[in-house]
Amino acid sequence: MSNPYQQPPPDPYGGYGQQPHPHQPYPAPGYPQQHQQPYQQPGYPMAPMAPVGPVAEPNSMATASLALGFASIVICFYGALLGPVGLGLGIAGFNRAQRTGIGRTQAIGGMVLSVLGLLIGIAGLVFYETIAENYIQ
Repeated sequence: MSNPYQQPPPDPYGGYGQQPHPHQPYPAPGYPQQHQQPYQQPGYPMAPMAPVGPVAEPNSMATASLALGFASIVICFYGALLGPVGLGLGIAGFNRAQRTGIGRTQAIGGMVLSVLGLLIGIAGLVFYETIAENYIQ
């Protein structure tokens, strides 16, 4: 870590003939200050820039529905618990997507995955009860 009060070492390239200001602790850089403009090659016109408008707010209910629907499939037997929550969030996200136009595909995907996870969870419970009833006595 360097000492902030230490004088900088002399410039090995000579400083390009610039002398530091007496009240300035560090010398000015050896290149002129330029305006911040986009790069333009000579002879070529500038490309038109896209207008910057307000950024739309993401549909968080649709995203949560998609995440819970995926988790309900991965967690197989507990999918029967996560599926209805994901389905409810998917319906709410779909309703919001109809108003705002954002997140419709995520909401539909979340609803489909949640229903699939719910069905897998129910099938797993039925299968487990059947096996437990027949083989564990």
